Amino acid sequence: MPSDLLSSLDFTKRDEPTPGTDLRRVLTEWLDYQRFEFRRKLRDLSPEGLVKWSIPPVELSILGLVRHMQQMEHVYLSWGLGGGERVELYGDDDYAGGTVETVETDVRIYFDEIETADTAIAALPSLEAGGVGHGQRRMMPAAALVSTTRSYGKSPTKSITPTAVAPVAARPSTRFGCSFCGWC
Repeated sequence: MPSDLLSSLDFTKRDEPTPGTDLRRVLTEWLDYQRFEFRRKLRDLSPEGLVKWSIPPVELSILGLVRHMQQMEHVYLSWGLGGGERVELYGDDDYAGGTVETVETDVRIYFDEIETADTAIAALPSLEAGGVGHGQRRMMPAAALVSTTRSYGKSPTKSITPTAVAPVAARPSTRFGCSFCGWC
């Protein structure tokens, strides 16, 4: 992994968030925790390891998961809650796409999307108010936070090692039922 992207990040193992009654705090802490665990999985991978498909011909790579999570952050949080324009950078090719040459750009775009999503979350007056994105299909902020956190928690990265995500790649695409991808 390009050292300049990850060198400033703290990869010290964290404890899971503590339970509580403040829904906003609990949901944002769980989202932050799942994001952290996802990024921690990238720390020892080379660019070649990031783009390697787990079990060809299944078009799933770790970089594909990074690209997919960027799209989830955008659809559910940045655009879903914050409004603006929906931008689908990768389309249906998020899992299969990416090359050694695009690793740094793809990871930087993912990190930038997290910042944009955090700005959208911070701007919410409450978790009960509807987000300003999604046009007519407004998602409640709490549901958007749960959906995104669930995408991280159910993502194949839970079992990423530097060598494979093979057992997860064989799962049927409806395993977790994400309306956007079918994986999360």
